[in-house]
Amino acid sequence: MKVFVVILKGANTAFLPCYGNNWAQLQNLNVIAAQSLVLNQYYCSRYDEAEIRKIWSDGVFQTANNYPNKNPSWIEVLKNKGWTTDYIGVENKSDNNFFASIFNSRVFLEPQNLKALDFHQEMIALNGFKNKNQNSLIWIEVSSLLPPWNSAKEFLDPIQEELQDYFLGREEVEEDEEFPVPVLNPIEGFQSIDDKTFLALSSGCALAWTAVDDMLGAMVASIQEKYGENEFSVVITSDRGSGTCQHEVLGTNPDWLFREFSHLPFLLYQPNLGKGGQRRDGYFQDVDLVPTLADICGLSVDGFFGKSILQTDFLEDSPRRFAYTQDSRTGSKVFRTPSRAFFYRPSGNEGGESLTKYFVIPDDILEINDISKTEIDYQEKIVESILMLDQEGFFAQKKIEALLDLN
Repeated sequence: MKVFVVILKGANTAFLPCYGNNWAQLQNLNVIAAQSLVLNQYYCSRYDEAEIRKIWSDGVFQTANNYPNKNPSWIEVLKNKGWTTDYIGVENKSDNNFFASIFNSRVFLEPQNLKALDFHQEMIALNGFKNKNQNSLIWIEVSSLLPPWNSAKEFLDPIQEELQDYFLGREEVEEDEEFPVPVLNPIEGFQSIDDKTFLALSSGCALAWTAVDDMLGAMVASIQEKYGENEFSVVITSDRGSGTCQHEVLGTNPDWLFREFSHLPFLLYQPNLGKGGQRRDGYFQDVDLVPTLADICGLSVDGFFGKSILQTDFLEDSPRRFAYTQDSRTGSKVFRTPSRAFFYRPSGNEGGESLTKYFVIPDDILEINDISKTEIDYQEKIVESILMLDQEGFFAQKKIEALLDLN
């Protein structure tokens, strides 16, 4: 059995055709998605990198009461059962030191002049990949979607025409206006001052996605060629989203946890599973990743806070009827249901009142329409729900769903 986990760092769903994008050119991902089990509503529960990796290690939703997982990491259990575990990432940064150390082997790539295809080359060079008869988990964290995107410029010419057609077809663009040069090396604090600048930035990110699409196509092709009909699984997802100035933020330092920072792609490609082409429309979160991987690897899923995606059969199947994300660095939080999203963050002033925003999601794509003054009673229930989550974690799930009438 071979299990590949591809973490596209900073990836949100905005550029993926399988999530509604109608202009990004991602042919390989389109084919992979068509043959995968796709989660429509997959969100991170934490936004801090170290906390995300703690969830990946232990499968535990941390709370103020700090419910500890006294069991060994599921990766350690795999190793004890004879699996080889390999990690590929970029540099040995402090925020992922502990998580990477759990694996049998670690490969850290230098960020300078790094190309997306370099991750593919490192994957096929691993002994865990070469040995067909060895049960292996290969974890790959790809940084190519985080700016700057200089390594993606080689893809500019092949997709220039598609980008230009999209740009010139927008209503706000004049007939004689020139196609903007894609921004490939934006720095922290970059501001999208007008529609043209925003499109140039979006085009740069789209080029980075094209490079990643090329890498994923090469990875899946190598896996299929190597293992053929043998059992393997490929999970493609993200750690947290990165903004491209949809709400005036470039990168991963949001004040508010808008959709681009918390809504992540999730594709499970497993040809022998028989669920290719299926989707799940309910809410899943990163706490569901570990029981899913444990299930794929044949481990017990008891003791985890989340639910294995393999244990779902229908479109509406999901672990819960809401999603909750928080960023411990800023105190920012968001609570989502199918009809509403409630945003909260501290004011930043000592003794000042906390700031809240309260939105209706389906009719408010940009999440900018505050209706907090129109549904006070429901808002109070959501505040109560967040307090329960902070104290009890997902142990409070059933109480919250009953309180908000989400069943």
